[in-house]
Amino acid sequence: MSSFLILSTLNLSLGGLVFLLGLIILRENPRHRLNRTVAMMLFFGGVGAVLAALSLMAAHAPAATGGAAGAPSLIESVSYVWEFFFPTLFLFASIFPVERAYTRRIPFLAGRPFAPGFGTLVFAPHLFHFALMLVLLVWRPEVELPRVGALRYLGSIVGVAGVFVRMFLLVHQALFSLVNLGFGLATMALLFDSYRRSQVPRLKQQLRVIAVGLSACLGCYSFATTIPQMLNLQVDPGVRSWLTIAALTLGPGSIAYAIVRHKFLDARLLARRGILYALASAALVGLYLVVLQPLNRILTAVPGVDARVFTPVFLVMALALFQPAIARLEEVLDRVLLKDPADYRNVLRQLGRDLQTTIDLEVLMSRTIRTLADALLLQGAHVVALTGNGAIAHSGGGAPLAPGALSRLADILPRVSARASSYRVSEGVEGLTPEEQAELGDGRSAALLVPLRWHGDVLGALLLGDKLTGTGFSSEDVNLLTTLAAQVSVSLQNALLLRDRVAVARFEEELNLARQIQRTSLLSEFPRIPRCDVHALYIPSKQVGGDFYDVVEAADGSHLVAIADVSGKGVPAALLSAMLQASLRTQSSAGSLGTILQNINALLYRSTAQHQFATFFLARIDGERLRLTFSNAGHNWPVVLRRNGDREFLERGGMLLGIMEQTGYEEAEVALAPGDLVVLYTDGISEAANASGELFGEERLCSVAHALPRELGAREVAERLLAALREFLGELEAQDDMTLLVLRVLEPQPAARVSVETEAAVATR
Repeated sequence: MSSFLILSTLNLSLGGLVFLLGLIILRENPRHRLNRTVAMMLFFGGVGAVLAALSLMAAHAPAATGGAAGAPSLIESVSYVWEFFFPTLFLFASIFPVERAYTRRIPFLAGRPFAPGFGTLVFAPHLFHFALMLVLLVWRPEVELPRVGALRYLGSIVGVAGVFVRMFLLVHQALFSLVNLGFGLATMALLFDSYRRSQVPRLKQQLRVIAVGLSACLGCYSFATTIPQMLNLQVDPGVRSWLTIAALTLGPGSIAYAIVRHKFLDARLLARRGILYALASAALVGLYLVVLQPLNRILTAVPGVDARVFTPVFLVMALALFQPAIARLEEVLDRVLLKDPADYRNVLRQLGRDLQTTIDLEVLMSRTIRTLADALLLQGAHVVALTGNGAIAHSGGGAPLAPGALSRLADILPRVSARASSYRVSEGVEGLTPEEQAELGDGRSAALLVPLRWHGDVLGALLLGDKLTGTGFSSEDVNLLTTLAAQVSVSLQNALLLRDRVAVARFEEELNLARQIQRTSLLSEFPRIPRCDVHALYIPSKQVGGDFYDVVEAADGSHLVAIADVSGKGVPAALLSAMLQASLRTQSSAGSLGTILQNINALLYRSTAQHQFATFFLARIDGERLRLTFSNAGHNWPVVLRRNGDREFLERGGMLLGIMEQTGYEEAEVALAPGDLVVLYTDGISEAANASGELFGEERLCSVAHALPRELGAREVAERLLAALREFLGELEAQDDMTLLVLRVLEPQPAARVSVETEAAVATR
């Protein structure tokens, strides 16, 4: 008698726990189909356990079973309700982890009005089976009609029909086990196929636990009920109860383990701890029942002792020990089971450590979004960071963002309101227009937008797509993301500052290299020109500039003197001036000055953008004959200062280089005399302005040069002119590149040795 009570108690206890687990799952997300299906599956499994316990107790109380002989009892007939467990199990395997295609579109019912859904078709066989079992319950074959008149013949017909109906019901009852077995085998095949196809580690862990547990559960149920019914075998009620207990332990137990250990169904921490608490409580209650019965037997065997007196004492002792014991047991279970790396507490802890030690922007973004995509089982996720010149993004699943989408996000994200810490895109994002919200939802499959802010400024955003399981974002998800966004924002700000600093340092290093290359390309020693002394100074407004000068010896013994000013500043202008200088040297033997300028102009026009151009002055100096031939391509007019105080501007030539591909350049020639001074300069000198806005100008340049002693060489003249310019500017820095080239015609003496001085030496002086 005691064994059947233990089995009944275990069945009822497990049934209650399974019901509790189903209620927890349903309460977590009642609107989601997967939660409803799992809860319904557990409810039917719990019904099976409860009915098994009632059947076991009824078997030991024959008087309680009523009804006519040969008719099934009420408990046996109603027990067929639990068989809905099998189609529910198949429905679960069809929609988890992703809904199968056949559940959304049934080919032979497509397009037909009032066509039943997939769920209705799955449950249809069992609904029909349950209806037949109810008919079998109320069937009374012993009822006879009165043999009066025609009724005597009708009674015979009814009797024969009753025999056939009875046979059909009995055959159907036996063979319907094949349907349950088919549902079970199909469920196992679907679960293991999903496990084989899954690529997400946590989803794969969930599927492995559930597939093994439910397969074992189906095996136990099959040996307890399905196979005996199919083969018409008699199974001992005790064995059947133990198999039912094993099925309830393995099946729902695997689901509970997947929920607690691997966050199946995205269960919140409170629900997972509730399951642990229920398991711990059940374990202690079971221990109490197991210990209580032997104690009662021992006390009963003692003469003169009534065991019923000690039952309240044992209960009080159990209650006193219950709380500390359950607290300790729950702590052990928490340490063993709630250590999933995808648990939110572990995600925050681990990612927080990573963010503190990660300063590289790319690593920070990729690690953050990959961790979130794995922890939340997202179909697609993106982290976007706004930089000074646009946006950059990293993806943790799904297709990466297109460049056009990134540029659009750079415009959209700064307008997101700071009032909320996160926005569900389907419900609207404050600060954005409906079109922009639609673009977020459709173009990037973003279900949740979490702005990343620093002191009120939007640094970027987390764009999170739907979950693989189809569940929505819970309040626990949003709390995790809000906390995580605050940490990511701080790390993102530091990474962006470091990235900018590194970029500046790299750019400065490149500028220094470009400056060295440019200074190397400019002459450090000029070729000796008969009866002439030449010197040049070049001071860029930045580390590199677009001005250049050069003196090239031609094949006929003359020398080409050039000065140019390229549009723009910095590295692009320096690259263009280097190209012009290289072109000049390759064209030095091309013939006339006009031809050289035409060739350089065509090259510049074809090789640069429309907004890039250059002014260019080119002269050929014949030192023996003291003749200067020149052509001016839109450059500031160089000036020839005569000994007698006259001045002559060299303006003949043509338009700027790079404006038109085909254009001509005129040439002109002037004679030089001993003591003459030729000054070539760029607009950085003539257009230099002081604090009051006054320009230095060509007139002031000529006046300063005329006032200088005639015995000064080209170097001294250039230095005096530069000193006068600096005195004019005062404390102001030059805003443009400044280039000055001075040529002094010497008296009929041996040509002076020509020297040049670098900008650093001039600046030191």
